[in-house]
Amino acid sequence: MAKKTSDSESKAARAAEKTGPARSSSAGSDATGKKGTPTPKRPRKAQARPPKNPPMTNKEARQQYKANKPSKQERQKLKNRQREQRARIAEGHFRGDPLYDKYHLSRDQGPERLLARDIVDSRRCVGQYFFFVALGLLILTNPVAVAAPEAVAIMNLMWILMVVAFILDSIYLCRKTSRLVFGRFPGTKQSKRGLFWYVIARSLMFRGMRMPRPRMTYKATEEDLGKVLRE
Repeated sequence: MAKKTSDSESKAARAAEKTGPARSSSAGSDATGKKGTPTPKRPRKAQARPPKNPPMTNKEARQQYKANKPSKQERQKLKNRQREQRARIAEGHFRGDPLYDKYHLSRDQGPERLLARDIVDSRRCVGQYFFFVALGLLILTNPVAVAAPEAVAIMNLMWILMVVAFILDSIYLCRKTSRLVFGRFPGTKQSKRGLFWYVIARSLMFRGMRMPRPRMTYKATEEDLGKVLRE
């Protein structure tokens, strides 16, 4: 029995000698991470610096607030400056001034959209008269149908002619927009479909109701379109 126990103890000792270095090496590699690379340091969070003279009591806090509080005249001057800035921004947006482009709506921002607006505003579009003609035809439909039934065919023909004229004018407007916008801005990220819908929707509005307001007159040339001008 003693001989058997001594043999088993010697075998266990030899097994421990074999597995010991492997375990120690694996533990060391787990602790240090990848071999040959330094252990990364934890980033320290930046802490806000305390004020120079922090108040110790509520009374001191009130005193510091009163000492740093601006006077009535300073507050009035600040309000006046803010009011003037808001009025200037609103006027720039109302007039379509490109110098206030960042204050426009996202759909109206960018030199490509500015050029597209100028293209629409520099010519008379069929769309801006579309609703006037449509309203007139609707008002005259019933009286004309009662007084002269044969004239209804003429009014239907006028409807068709008006729609065809609007479609042809929109095609011409889209082609002109594509030629000028993509000719001046070949690397633009604007899509043709978005630009075409933008100019068609603007051409359907009455000129006085377009926002941003038109900058160009009907006599404007192609060289004037899209330029940053002050009215």
